[in-house]
Formats: sequence, C-alpha cells, structure tokens
Amino acid sequence: MAHPITDTVAAIELRSVPSGLVALDALVKEAIVTVRYAGDIDPSRFLIVFDGALADVEAALLKAIDVADVDVLETLLLPRAHPRLRAGIGGDFTPPTGPADREWTIGVLQCHTVIATIAATDRALKAAECALLRLRIATDLAGQGHAVVAGEQFDVEAALEAAIETAEVGVAVETRLIPRAAIETFLAAGQRASGARPLRSLQP
Repeated sequence: MAHPITDTVAAIELRSVPSGLVALDALVKEAIVTVRYAGDIDPSRFLIVFDGALADVEAALLKAIDVADVDVLETLLLPRAHPRLRAGIGGDFTPPTGPADREWTIGVLQCHTVIATIAATDRALKAAECALLRLRIATDLAGQGHAVVAGEQFDVEAALEAAIETAEVGVAVETRLIPRAAIETFLAAGQRASGARPLRSLQP
C-alpha cells in the first residue's frame, strides 16, 4: 500500500492563546498531521503550522476553524507546498552555491500577516528556481513576516512577480530586487536575527 503524499501545509492564526490551544487540541485529535509550530506570536496571538496528507490536513484545519469560530483571524491551505518552503518553516535554509555565489540577485518580500507571507513565499519559490535565504514570520515582527530569495536575476524577478500578481485581493506584498548583491548584503540577508525566537516543531 502506497504511503500518502505528505506535502500539504496548513496554518491558522487565532485571536488569543486560549483559543489557539483549544484549536490545536481539536485539530490534532481530528486527523493525522505533524505540527511544525504551535505557540504565541506577536501581538498576543496564537499560530499553528502543520503538514501532512491533503485529506488529513484539510480535515484538521476545518475542525480547528469550526471550534475556534469567531477567534479565527486567518487560515491557509497549501497543497503541494514547495519543499524549500517546508524546510524553511523548520529553519533549514540552503543558500545558492557556485563560482558566482557573491553575485547573486536577491529578492525580498514582506507582508503584513504571517499567513500572507507563507503564501507569497510559496508562490515565489514555485515560479522560478531560487534559493530561500531567510523566512521570518511573526516572532518579534509585530505579527508580520518577510522572506529573502536568491538566484539568477531573471529567476528572482519572476519569483517576486508571482508573489505579487497572484496574491489574494486586499493582500499587499512589498518587494525589492537587489541585482548583484554585495557580499555584506548577501550575508545580512541570510543571517538569523540576534535573539529571535524561530518557529520550531513541538518537542516533548
């Protein structure tokens, strides 16, 4: 029997920690999913990010929405999420390598919500061949998020265009393109902010 494909990512942001814990309890009891992050985020909200097979993830998300009701702020369901996005959510980033690694073009995107940032990053990575240098969502960012991609200029341009053009109505995606980024810029874009609390999976 073939194992189900577990590349669907979902996220739900709740209005408060109490409602978040209730939603978390409900969704993990509803279906077989892997919780990648569940915890408080700025400003006093609760974020849950999880993945698994599409049917399970969808069932778990719908259950969380039903239980949390009016406390749900935003949700996301991403079937076939990009592998680099899934790795980045867990803090695993692989910068581009090669003889021109100090002359890559850098693309930066920023959104006003966590879930919009995750969705925009997925669109960018699916549109072109780019490395994901950085993904910061929610923690110490007043509930916002940003991502940095790198690669050949035409790829980065296509990635940023996809992040903007296919955004949902009302979602603003701010972007900047930095051709032939200086090594200092490249290093700054990929560094982890001092003292930042990364999204991390639940550990016993």
